[in-house]
Amino acid sequence: MDKKISRFIILLCSSLLLATTSSQGQIHGLKFKTESDTLPLLMGGQVFFNLAGVVLWQANSYGEIEGGLRLNMKSKYFPTIEAGLGLCDKTDDETDLHCKANAPFLRIGCDYNFARDKLSNNRIYGGIRMAYATFKYDLNGPPLSDPYWQEQQMPLHFSGLSSNALWAEFVFGIEAKVWRNFHVGWTARYKNRIHQKENEIGQSFYIPGFGKNSGHRFTGTFNLVFDLGRNFKTNKDNE
Repeated sequence: MDKKISRFIILLCSSLLLATTSSQGQIHGLKFKTESDTLPLLMGGQVFFNLAGVVLWQANSYGEIEGGLRLNMKSKYFPTIEAGLGLCDKTDDETDLHCKANAPFLRIGCDYNFARDKLSNNRIYGGIRMAYATFKYDLNGPPLSDPYWQEQQMPLHFSGLSSNALWAEFVFGIEAKVWRNFHVGWTARYKNRIHQKENEIGQSFYIPGFGKNSGHRFTGTFNLVFDLGRNFKTNKDNE
C-alpha cells in the first residue's frame, strides 16, 4: 500500500510540475510578444527628397538632385531605393583641371529601425546601400608644353570621357514627425569606393552620387519625407 501511495504522490507531483512548466511557457510567450509582431508585413512606405545635395550644388558647383522610395515592413525593415542626377561644373584647386559631368546614379539597400517603440512617428535607423553610376565627363586645363619643342603648347581639352563607379554606403539616420504625414530626416553616410573604371587621360573630379572622387568619404543628407503608410498608433499618440 505504501508503495502505491508513493507512486501516486510522485505521479501527481510530476503532473503538477509539467502543467506549471507549460503554463509558464505560455505566459512567457505572451510576455515577450511585441506589439509590432501583430502588424501586417507591408505598412506602406515613404517618399523623400534630399535638400542637402541641392545646397551643395549651389555652394560648391557640384552636388546631387535626388530622392527615393522606402517601403515600411512591420516598422522594422525599410527596403530603400534612391536615384538622382549628379551635377558637376568645377575646377579642381589642386590640379587646376576643370571637370564637367551630368549623369544619373542609383542606390539600393535596406534600413533597420533601432527605436525601442517601433510604432513611434520618430525613428532611429541604420542601414547599407550599394550604389552605381555610369557617366561621361569633360576635362579642360591649362595648355601643356611639348617635351621636345618647348615653345609649342599642347591644348588640354577632352570631351566625352567615359567612366563608371561602384561603391557601398553605411548609413545612420534620425527621422522626426513635423505635421501629419510630413517628416524631416538627417543621415550621416560613410562611402567606400569599391571600383572605378580608370582613364589614362585623367580621372573625373566628381562621381555622380558619390561626390568628390576619393577612396572613401563622409557625407550627409537632409531629407523632406512624406509618409505613405497607415498610422497604427492610438489617437493620443497622433495628437
